[in-house]
Amino acid sequence: MSCAGPDDEHLLARNTFIGDLYNEFQQEQSRENFLRVLVANYILEGIYFYSGFMFFSNLGRMPGSVQEIHYINRDENTHLWLFRNILRDLRAEEPDLFTAESEEMMREMIREGVRQEIAWGKYAIGNEVEGLNEKMIEDYVRYLGNARAESIGLGALYEGYEEEPSSMRWVSQYANPNFIKTDFIEGRSTAYAKSTALVDDL
Repeated sequence: MSCAGPDDEHLLARNTFIGDLYNEFQQEQSRENFLRVLVANYILEGIYFYSGFMFFSNLGRMPGSVQEIHYINRDENTHLWLFRNILRDLRAEEPDLFTAESEEMMREMIREGVRQEIAWGKYAIGNEVEGLNEKMIEDYVRYLGNARAESIGLGALYEGYEEEPSSMRWVSQYANPNFIKTDFIEGRSTAYAKSTALVDDL
C-alpha cells in the first residue's frame, strides 16, 4: 500500500481535477460554471468519498473497527443528497441549461472522476490489502459512476456495471445509513438513527 505525501503526483492529479473547477467558477461565475461546480461537488461526495469508505469498511469485517467510519459515511450521504437535489431542482428551474452538450459535459466530468478514483484506489491500495484488490476497486467505482449519473438523469455510463458488484456487496452494509449496530455490553443502540433516516438510493 502506498503512502501519499503532500507532493504526491497521484493525489495532486486527483485533487486538481476538482480544484480547477472551483477556481474556474471563482474567476467566472457563469451559469455554466455553476453547473460544473455542482457536478464537481456531486463527484467529490458521491464517488471520491464513497469509494474511500470501502477501504475502511473492509476493516469492518474485523469486529469493532468500523463504527466511527460509519458515522462519517452517514454524514457524507446527506451531502450527496444535497447536491443531487440541487442538480435535479436546477434542471427543473433552468431546463435550457441542460442541453445535449452540457449533459455530455456532465457525463465526461463523472467519467473523469471515475478515472481519477480508480487510478487513486489502485495506487493507494493496489493488491496489497487483504479483502480488496484492483479489480474490486475498479468494479465498485464504475458502479458508483453509473449510480451517480443515473440519479441525475444522465443514464448509465458503463455497460455491465448497473448493479452493485457481487464482490463488494459487503460495502452496502456499512454504507447503509439506516444500518443499526447494537453494543451488546451496553445494551443500547450505537447508531444515531433517526425516525426519518435517509435511504441511500443514489
